[in-house]
Amino acid sequence: MAISRAQGDSRAQGGQTRFDFAPRARSLSRHRCLTPSQKRARLLLISGLSVCWVGLLIARLYSLQIADFERWQDWALKQHFSEVRLASERGPILDRNGKLLAVSVPAGSIYVRPRQVKDIQAASTQIAAVLKMQPADVAARIKEPRPFTWIARQVPRPVADRVNELKIPGVGTVLESKRLYPLSEAASSLIGKAGVDGNGLSGIELQFDRKLRGESLETTVRKDALGNVIDVSAQEGFELPKGEAIKLTIDSVIQAMMEDETEAGRKNANARRALAVMLDSETGEILGMSQSPSYNFNTNSHAGAKLGNLAVETVFEPGSTMKPLVVAAALDAGVVRPQDVIDCEEGRYTVGGRTIKDVHPSGLISVSDIVIRSSNVGMTKIGMKMGRDGLYDALRRFGFGESPRLGLAGETPGILRKPERWAVVDIATHSFGQGVAVTPLQLARATAAVANGGRLPKLTVVDAGAPFESHRILSAKAAGQAREMMYGVVEDEHGTGHKAEISGVRIGGKTGTAQKAREGGLGYEPGKYIAGFVGFADAAPLGV
Repeated sequence: MAISRAQGDSRAQGGQTRFDFAPRARSLSRHRCLTPSQKRARLLLISGLSVCWVGLLIARLYSLQIADFERWQDWALKQHFSEVRLASERGPILDRNGKLLAVSVPAGSIYVRPRQVKDIQAASTQIAAVLKMQPADVAARIKEPRPFTWIARQVPRPVADRVNELKIPGVGTVLESKRLYPLSEAASSLIGKAGVDGNGLSGIELQFDRKLRGESLETTVRKDALGNVIDVSAQEGFELPKGEAIKLTIDSVIQAMMEDETEAGRKNANARRALAVMLDSETGEILGMSQSPSYNFNTNSHAGAKLGNLAVETVFEPGSTMKPLVVAAALDAGVVRPQDVIDCEEGRYTVGGRTIKDVHPSGLISVSDIVIRSSNVGMTKIGMKMGRDGLYDALRRFGFGESPRLGLAGETPGILRKPERWAVVDIATHSFGQGVAVTPLQLARATAAVANGGRLPKLTVVDAGAPFESHRILSAKAAGQAREMMYGVVEDEHGTGHKAEISGVRIGGKTGTAQKAREGGLGYEPGKYIAGFVGFADAAPLGV
């Protein structure tokens, strides 16, 4: 079959079929023919649109590259670059003799850009061998679906250098500063801890964070179109800024001994916690402050632990350790004398419908023996002689019910209710250390006033070079009399503090045992106690 386009209709000729399209083609040609004016109009329209488009494009380019260049450049830089903070070199923390308690050392942090690592297994094996990690742990970090991730933070700088020497594509290091504590657990609750990013988290590290941290350090990171970090730039030859040094009143030798003894005492007593405070009674300088269990912030064993300082945060009923203080105030007020005899009722005495009991019942004994034998009944009668307001004022003078203002985080004033809220029995219980709550630091400070001759010192833990402060709360005579009674607690055959006796050294002290208050403060936990001891060695009164 052949097809011909010679005619405009179809005809059958000799077995052939022919189609003719010519007339239709000529008709379309006539419709498409434009006049010169129409062509000109179309050309002008297209040209005008092209000029407008080019004009808009030029205006946009002018805005981006000339008129608003800085604004658009800032936006671009913000999209592709940002600053990250690196741990700066914190200032050292020193003891009173200049020994290091906390110091920052150079360290390196290793990062990886997973997309650039070609052989994950080989890279993981090599890095793990240097960092003493499991290859599987390293591999897991390399496989993370992120463009940037840390493999290890703040490793020793020589270790970071060895990782760099591996020359693994996508793996690099940045310079940071790592905090070390040369005495390990010693004074950790006081010194506190600095985080991996160089911020103080607790203790002195937190309280003086701004001074120790100094100026912040930032470095540039490059980000992809989605804002993910893909590179960290480390400037060659730069030095981390350094913070100022903090010098404490702590004696590191004393502190180390306290740590050992506190932990040993806790284990021997099968206690949950133990703590100790040592201070210079004349100057108010804190020489040691420990608690057990303690934490070594050089390791990760403290993860999840509470980082508080129990010596300034914990409140408890002091029990019989309060007795020498109340007697000293009564002596100062002239309501009793050391030789006065008081009937201790053979260990049972009723006040306000409550029965006061003694562990070691006594009859007629002197005021001195009331302290030495730790008679609750005798203290109740002394408290009654002082009266509600007199006893309250005495406790306030010793610093109870107010913060010692040492400047540490978490300091608490304890609990000392206004006298208007006292019942009759409260006069009795407050006189032998119940119904009032104190911190270990408050109790040590109050006892210092008896040891030093009657002056309540202002406590210090940071050596600022300022003169020592104190104010008189007892006469030197009353303080001296109470001090002799505390010597008797250790030296007298009826005293409760024989275990504190040291041959050749005069030790004064007072033991105390109080029931542990229930959560919420209503009643006491059965079978749970807080045992305490306050004391001093070779105390001598200050000049009057």
